[in-house]
Formats: sequence, C-alpha cells, structure tokens
Amino acid sequence: MIGEEIIDTFASLGDIGMIIALVAIILIDGTGFPTLPEVWMVWIFGVHFDSVGWAVTLIVVASLASLGGNFILYTIVKVVGMPKRIAKVMRRYTDFLIVSDERLLLLNRIAPLVPYTGAFMAVCNWNLRKCVLYLITGALMKSTAVILLAWLSYDNLRQDIAPWIALVAVIVVLLASVIASFIYRRRVGLGGGISRSQS
Repeated sequence: MIGEEIIDTFASLGDIGMIIALVAIILIDGTGFPTLPEVWMVWIFGVHFDSVGWAVTLIVVASLASLGGNFILYTIVKVVGMPKRIAKVMRRYTDFLIVSDERLLLLNRIAPLVPYTGAFMAVCNWNLRKCVLYLITGALMKSTAVILLAWLSYDNLRQDIAPWIALVAVIVVLLASVIASFIYRRRVGLGGGISRSQS
C-alpha cells in the first residue's frame, strides 16, 4: 500500500519522518488518490500514544495537510481547466444534494457525498474564505475523533492489541459514512439522475 511505502521511506527520520509521512499521505489523498489517511494516522499516533503533545501535533498537521491537498487540486483545476461537460455534470450533481454551496465541505466530513472536493471548489467557484473555514473545521473535527478513538484504545488495552481495535473503530466510522452517503444518494435519486438528464 502507498501509505506503508511512504511511512517506510521516512521512518528513519524519527518523529519528524512520521510527520512528513503523514503530510505526504494526506496531500496525495487530497489530490485524488485514496490513501486511507485515517488508518495511517492511527499507526503514527501509536509512536507516542501517551503524549498529549504528539496527539495535538498530529491533529494540527493532519488538518493543515488536508487543507493543502484540497487546494493543490483546486489550483490544478483552475490552471488546467475542466472539460465543460464534466464541469456541468459536477454542478448539477451538487444541486441535488442537501446543500450545494461551501457548507458541503463540512458535511462531506461526516458523509463523503463529494469526491475530489478541491475540483468542486474550482468548478463551482465557491468562496475561498468559506472553503478554508469549512475545510479546516471539518478536518480538525475528524482528526480529533480519529485520535480520540486511537487514544482510548491505546489507553485501555494492551499495546499490541490497541492499534487493531483503533483501526477497526476508524474503519467502522468510515464505512458508516460511506453507507450513509450511499443511502442518501439513492433516496434523492443520485444513482443515475444526472446521467439521465444529459440524454
């Protein structure tokens, strides 16, 4: 897995290497290549699971990296452009959702209704200040939740079992989010509504 390869690459640098690895994993994920950053965040947290400073550092670093990843993709789309047909589909897609403006970035942290959020920011011409606010707020909330789940596991279970319990908890939360977004899409007819309207 790409996350494991990145961690192995920087592991020799110690704590700084772990932070660099986390940033790289999240930046890659934010630009459109899924790397399961929450899973690797749990493993990296385990390096110093009894340190509040380490936990806070990872939460802040992960949140800023998430913001960076989205804006890298945003910049790419703004510079390179997006085919008009795809851009039109993206805009019509957001119109079907419960919210269709910058607030969708915050909702997306709970239920991943929109992939490639940086691209949607560019195509939909969302307000950048609002985007930053919702992205950083959502990232802080999600990163904190991941670290709390990991901390509870490490703090209450044997160290060799705790990472697996934390990972299972994180995976359950991620799956619940994906299922919630799938159910929502089906209920509002997103399964094929956009493509049918194009024909």
